[in-house]
Amino acid sequence: MTWPGPGPDSGAASAAELLALRPNLGVLAQALCADAALAAPGRTAAVVSARVEQLITGHGSLAGFGTLTDAEQVVVVLAEQFLVDAHGIDDALMAAFGGHYSHEEQVAILFHLAMADGFTKFARVFDLPDSSPPDSSQPNPRQEA
Repeated sequence: MTWPGPGPDSGAASAAELLALRPNLGVLAQALCADAALAAPGRTAAVVSARVEQLITGHGSLAGFGTLTDAEQVVVVLAEQFLVDAHGIDDALMAAFGGHYSHEEQVAILFHLAMADGFTKFARVFDLPDSSPPDSSQPNPRQEA
């Protein structure tokens, strides 16, 4: 079997080339990822992406974020449980999450978490160097200041 990711038998070497195989899907996926990241409050999208990357690939760290707020720490715990076993997300964790974020923010964060998880795993399977969803590395400018 020939894998389309980088390697001796591959025909594609980047996420862009893989997405070009399904151009309409690629455009939609990039738009969804960008929207999910922008909708998440503050730097939560970047924190989620970093923790997902770390858990799935073993690379990366949250150290660059400095001290996480209580709200961000809840997001990290939620991200970890989501990746390990989503069935383990219980009422207590969701109550803690809800204590820091509005319903709209919760949906935005969880949507971004789902996208980061899926695309990081996609990139891992195809051995792509950049597995983070587009536009997820910067804090949401709409909610900063």
